[in-house]
Amino acid sequence: MRHKRLKLSAMLLLGLGLTSLQAQTMYVKESSGTQTAYTLGNIQKMSFSSGNLTVTKTDNSSGVYALSDLRYLNFSDISTDLQAYLSVQNQMLKVYPNPIGDILNIDLTGMPATQGTLSILNFEGKSVLSRKVNNEGVLSLNISSLPSGIYLCQYASTTEIKTVKIIKQ
Repeated sequence: MRHKRLKLSAMLLLGLGLTSLQAQTMYVKESSGTQTAYTLGNIQKMSFSSGNLTVTKTDNSSGVYALSDLRYLNFSDISTDLQAYLSVQNQMLKVYPNPIGDILNIDLTGMPATQGTLSILNFEGKSVLSRKVNNEGVLSLNISSLPSGIYLCQYASTTEIKTVKIIKQ
């Protein structure tokens, strides 16, 4: 049972990491075109029962939506975030080579924030290597001490978090 929980936690961490952990709002769009936005910090619980989605807020108010009438449930506003999505794609965290031998190169020149923390995370979500960065440009990181496997390379500043999957040979 513990092994299954660990696997589930790792998958959730990976999912969050790969989405850059930027979701702050949940959008519920109905087939009629009506869209409702919920701030994640204000959601107490969500339940799916009797063909309905019920979103209960921390003030105990709730929204009930028929699942058959939902167009989508998303954590980005698809109707207005396309341009923001395209600009974020131009600011991806670039790492090379991938798969990696002993030296990982991380190109931080496209990042708007120049101060932050660079971390290598294992699949349990634990940081196995961490380093503060400040106006680094392209950073070379020796990871020869890490065993072969799949890791996450994560750059975090005060304004954003970027994560890339890497493979250590």
